[in-house]
Amino acid sequence: MLDGGRGGAKSQSIGRFILWLGEKYNLRIVCGRETQASINESVHSLLSDLIHSYNLSYDVLKNQIIHRETGTTINFRGFREQGRFNIQGMEGVDVLWIDESQAITKQTLDVLIPTIRKDKAKIFFSMNRHVHNDPVFVSFHNRKDCLHIHIDYFENPFCTQALKNEANECRNTSEKDYQHIWLGYPLDQSEDALFSVAELKAAKEAVYPIRKSYGHRIAGFDVARYGDDKSAVVVLQQQGALHWKTAFVDQWEKMDLNYTTGRILTTTHEQGANVSIIDEDGIGSGPLDILNKGRGLDNFRGFRNPRIAYKIDKFYVNPRTKNAYKLKDMVRKGHIQITDDKIIEELLTIRYTFDHNQRRMLIPKDIMRKQGVKSPNLADALFMAVSLIGEKIEKDDDRQYVNQPQYSQEADLFKGAGIR
Repeated sequence: MLDGGRGGAKSQSIGRFILWLGEKYNLRIVCGRETQASINESVHSLLSDLIHSYNLSYDVLKNQIIHRETGTTINFRGFREQGRFNIQGMEGVDVLWIDESQAITKQTLDVLIPTIRKDKAKIFFSMNRHVHNDPVFVSFHNRKDCLHIHIDYFENPFCTQALKNEANECRNTSEKDYQHIWLGYPLDQSEDALFSVAELKAAKEAVYPIRKSYGHRIAGFDVARYGDDKSAVVVLQQQGALHWKTAFVDQWEKMDLNYTTGRILTTTHEQGANVSIIDEDGIGSGPLDILNKGRGLDNFRGFRNPRIAYKIDKFYVNPRTKNAYKLKDMVRKGHIQITDDKIIEELLTIRYTFDHNQRRMLIPKDIMRKQGVKSPNLADALFMAVSLIGEKIEKDDDRQYVNQPQYSQEADLFKGAGIR
């Protein structure tokens, strides 16, 4: 894997290397990318220029390059055609070069990588990183069988003075752009991402000691609906008038109704949750009915995600989106500590768009799955828990008011801040 900023000669290096290999051996080489509408979007022109510049023994055809002596063939391919995978005949490939690898989705990787089955076959990735969790980088940069090389323009002895001047001009204009474009640093946040790496890092490092009379706990449960999905729980604990932290996080795969209901009941009891909320749009309605009606418990709520009428809310399409932005506001203001790395990882996959009324809307989970993004179960459990912050609980525990000044009880000044 070769990554870095502009001017590092990544494509030139790999292109020259595979042309050299093609002169030495009889190979099947494929140069591909996520999508390729035409041959002009491939590295065909780069290889063609090198062949003509050095008078190499290749025949350059419109959609293919063939070595006259060794018989090496170089083909060009987009791995997705109109939403379908285009991997026919890839099993016999000796060398696969994926250019612009930052655009490859995890779903494509999951299909493509097991298809390259030939002994001693090699895959070359070249990329200018986009965001911190680019699927290719996450999957391969720490693998023991992957050689990872990072190179920047100032390490390239063939970098022209014109490019160096452009890099210096960019640095003088914007240090952030310079680091991304010329040094290959990933963006802190893509355009449609709800959370940035920097703000979630700050949320993880924040520490809020618990104050007297606090400690109220809210549990959010996201119940699995699909075979490869997991049920998840996140417990929030109130540390002060405004501050909360993730006190407990768990997931399980078993989807049996009795097991899930028992797991919810046990977790709520063991974690001392004062109130719990369960996703009831899917099969979560079963456990909720059992707990509320069968057992007669009154500390379990249901979370539903219907479309909100425009006249009721002119900013958010549904409750899931609204509470995700409520969490975003808490993160931005420094009102929550998120201690679990798995939650942070999932929050970084949350993206949004706008509906026809220009209201914010989170990308639905089923669309995320189709794009190869893991279902954000923990993130959704957290959104649900956050939805209860600030809600008045009818039957509250008297211990909340221990050591609390009398005036704050009488005026109830902190209701809006989420005191329980």
